[in-house]
Amino acid sequence: MRSRQPFQEEIIVLQRHEPQSLLLHLRRTIALALPIIIARAALVVMFTVDTVMVGRAGAAELAYFGLGVAPQLTLMLIAVGALQATAVLASQALGAGDARRAGAILRAALAHAVAMGFAVLVLSAFAETFFLGTGQTRELAAGAARVSLAFGYGMPGILLFVACNLFLEATGRPKTGMAIMLAANLLNIPLNMIFGFGWGGLVAPMGAEGVMLASSLARSFAGLTVLAILVDQARRDDAFQILPSRKFGPAFAGMWFDPDARLLRRLGLPMGLAQGVESAAFATVVMMAGRLGTAELAAYQTTMTLVTLTFMMAIGTAGATAIRVGRAFGERDGANIGRAGWAGILVGALWPVPVALFFFSAPEMAALAVTSDPATVAAAGRALFIAGFMLSVDAAMAVAIGALRGLGDVWWPTLLQIGAFWLVAIPCAYVTAIALRLGASGLIGGLIAGIIVSFTGLALRFRYQVARHATGPASLG
Repeated sequence: MRSRQPFQEEIIVLQRHEPQSLLLHLRRTIALALPIIIARAALVVMFTVDTVMVGRAGAAELAYFGLGVAPQLTLMLIAVGALQATAVLASQALGAGDARRAGAILRAALAHAVAMGFAVLVLSAFAETFFLGTGQTRELAAGAARVSLAFGYGMPGILLFVACNLFLEATGRPKTGMAIMLAANLLNIPLNMIFGFGWGGLVAPMGAEGVMLASSLARSFAGLTVLAILVDQARRDDAFQILPSRKFGPAFAGMWFDPDARLLRRLGLPMGLAQGVESAAFATVVMMAGRLGTAELAAYQTTMTLVTLTFMMAIGTAGATAIRVGRAFGERDGANIGRAGWAGILVGALWPVPVALFFFSAPEMAALAVTSDPATVAAAGRALFIAGFMLSVDAAMAVAIGALRGLGDVWWPTLLQIGAFWLVAIPCAYVTAIALRLGASGLIGGLIAGIIVSFTGLALRFRYQVARHATGPASLG
């Protein structure tokens, strides 16, 4: 007879708790989200700094960098998406008062993070063959392949950081990961100068490959540092039983075959798939932008650079919301599941309002933060004005996904993302940008259409799940 697993698909009766005020939920969500936002933004800033510094090495090096990073970022986002299950399951375990289970989930996450990191590293060795197969010139394929391999060296380290940091966030210690990632950004700058430009004469200048190698070293530093902190804490007070008490063989098998490990894969698979679907959709829009000419392509990239930096606020709030909803679910607190989720969605929608107002009032000034080319600034100004309408809805969509993940509801959000982006956003972007010749503004308009459809479906899904859990017996969807 199957033993009872609290997080698997079974009947869970939620208890009646006194509802906490919406203001209290808002305050707690913001307090948890702020350090998560900074940590996520720091990772994006690292790539932005790398791109700017490579640009100083010349157009060819920038081309190598852009092409070499593109497939690696998609693989990294898929892996990071899969590891998001760590925070959800650890939060549910802590809500249920089962610290030991939270520690077992971390061990399983570490094993999967290292495995996925080395898998990407192995794939990186075949990057040149991949680029040649996509029709790139031999010179470009060779240069990009060196960047891809340098990126691969840092994959085990960054995924190790992600797994540990998600556990720290779920256990109420988000500032640790934030501080480590900020330190990694500071370390990345001198390493870029040393390996990319031969600063100090320690090594020969390596251009784009050296800059990416420096970034990989900085990310590996982040991963090893956060792991060392967790191990040190466990040696002093292992309340989560992070350090396995069994011999190496059974402990290693447990990281892969225990119910917690299987559950991590079951929830992580659709999370990673959803991240890949969205990333691939945005990559497709970039290809469309390439058909519009250099100015429009640059305008789209300028717009998305600013939008992505703003979106980090949504990513951090989504992580905080998933943790708070997961904690309420683990406590079987039916009264506060919905309030935690809706408070997070509200916070996520409010964060971008000042940026949206800036895009509406001075879009060309915003574009000047990225580029000084007059044609690009003019086109980006038009696109940024349209993007202002997208920011709050896009952020609310991301947080709604986090709220559903806190309940363990992962497949429906994935299907909604696939439908919204591939059946709505991509066709609308093609029609508005290519057929109607609205340029980068049309691409952004198509994305807005898909985002609105996605958020509507996700909000209705969360409302349905809240009603199920608040009224009595419910099953983890």
